[in-house]
Amino acid sequence: MRNRYMKKILCMTTVFCAAAWIGCGTKTVEDSDTVMEIAGQSVVKAEYQMILGDYESEVKRQYDTDTANRKDFWTSEQKGRRPVDEIMQLAEEELAQKKTVIWLAADLGIEAQADYLTLAAQMERENDNREGADESGELIYGMNAFQMREYYDYIYTQLEYEVIESLKENDEVSQEELERMYQENQEAYTSDVSVKMLVAEAIADAGNAPSSQEADARNEQPSQEEDAGNAQLLQAAEDMKEHTDLAYFTERYPFVSFYELTMSSLNMQEGKSGAYMQRWLTASAMQPGEVCEPFAIGQNLMVMRCLERSEHEVLPLEEVKGVLKDDVQSSRAYEEIESRQEEAETKVTVTQEQLEEIALEALQTPD
Repeated sequence: MRNRYMKKILCMTTVFCAAAWIGCGTKTVEDSDTVMEIAGQSVVKAEYQMILGDYESEVKRQYDTDTANRKDFWTSEQKGRRPVDEIMQLAEEELAQKKTVIWLAADLGIEAQADYLTLAAQMERENDNREGADESGELIYGMNAFQMREYYDYIYTQLEYEVIESLKENDEVSQEELERMYQENQEAYTSDVSVKMLVAEAIADAGNAPSSQEADARNEQPSQEEDAGNAQLLQAAEDMKEHTDLAYFTERYPFVSFYELTMSSLNMQEGKSGAYMQRWLTASAMQPGEVCEPFAIGQNLMVMRCLERSEHEVLPLEEVKGVLKDDVQSSRAYEEIESRQEEAETKVTVTQEQLEEIALEALQTPD
């Protein structure tokens, strides 16, 4: 008799638990619970909902305002498909790409802990460090504090870069392949404008003298070297209208640096920081024989004469070889990621109904 009652109690308990599970829906799935695994990497509920949120506007933009604002928008069939199914697919595709990067990183020997919960803990420590540095008056590079989506993208972008560079290092590109790619893509290596310039540059801090800005800050007069460099540059500007020989200028103007430089719309020679962009902008508008007015590049005063100009010129292979090789290697590296992504297995660890409820919980606006 006692056993029979125990069986009834256990049976009822099981029913109530099942009912509670069904009735509570996503409430039984915590933010830190895994909802799917992709390429062996876990995706937790909070991560899944975060990615979904990024596609909400993209999906809604496909519909008129009245339709997109309907309360049942996500679950009603629109254009032959429910929007919730579309956004779940978009989120899964992005997650598959990111988890594939982690998978590849491990194969390449790149150490990476990029699961969501680890990143959340790292971000919290990073924010604490930045807050402490800010309070103590230390210089902080970048933002004062990260939001999770920003930090998540930052880590994955860095990891993808490392994976791409590692794949490129192990990828040899033959001369024959470079030549074939060059012939097939010559349009990409055709410059709109190419100019060869004679450049005269007076360095403001010539002879380690202080710049004119520094001198002004200390109530000092510009140095003799500065005065000589600027004065010689103005003289050289007149001389450049008649002469183009480097030896001629070097002998006469010791406080000015002279050099020839070829620039094109494919290689502007603007420098890593872009400091020399004005040099290209000025040069690209000039015709052969023209000498521009002196202009400043940072602390340097500069003047140029256009020696040659061509338009729609196909750059020779040797000149674009490095860029071409990098393009080929980068393309093949991304193809490798895409290939691995297709191989990646996705395993949903909750029911499909629960996964949809998790999506709707993130998407639907509370009443």
